[in-house]
Amino acid sequence: MPEFNQSAPLRVLITAGPTEEPIDDVRFIGNRSSGKLGCAIANAFAECGHDSTLLLGTVGVSPAIDPRVRTKRFRTAQDLNELLRFEWPSQDLLIMAAAVADFRPTNVREGKMRRSTDQLSIQLVAVPDLVASLGDITRSDQRRVAFALEAREGMLEAATRKLRAKNVDAIVANPLETMESSGIEATLMWSNGKTIAPGWMPKQVFARWLVEQLTLVAS
Repeated sequence: MPEFNQSAPLRVLITAGPTEEPIDDVRFIGNRSSGKLGCAIANAFAECGHDSTLLLGTVGVSPAIDPRVRTKRFRTAQDLNELLRFEWPSQDLLIMAAAVADFRPTNVREGKMRRSTDQLSIQLVAVPDLVASLGDITRSDQRRVAFALEAREGMLEAATRKLRAKNVDAIVANPLETMESSGIEATLMWSNGKTIAPGWMPKQVFARWLVEQLTLVAS
């Protein structure tokens, strides 16, 4: 990943938390995500003097957010996509830590479906890859970093495939145990083949480490 020359604070856009894809007015399909890691990353950028904008999904208990972080909320993948396409053109760096659902129901039912002994079938359609879809509005001086949550066995291979398919500058591969954990054992993989695995860290410590890795001053 090409390094930034930090002559000025970076404008950083961070996504965090899950999306909720409604089935009816009460129920939804979503991913498990506390949003803690994305919020920690947003806080770490703000603490280092960068212009930090957080797009945060619906989380059970909202993590503590630095008052210097500008925060906007989303619910669905479509909500997040609209925010991304509005915010991204004015940013330097995107950290895509949100847990976007892979599928959504094709039809959303009004009101609340009543309990029944009958079987219920829900037709699903794939949700577009949001970070990949930003390629058409991404400038050569902007950088995108994705996340890959995978089973530990085969994690790096799967993350490498995602790195290429999403056409991003770097990807953070982390095992399924990261979900709702206080820490993360991640591997940072750049598009140029460089890889760093710092070992297990509390999420707040990892966030500061990631900021350092992504904001190195070009020599």
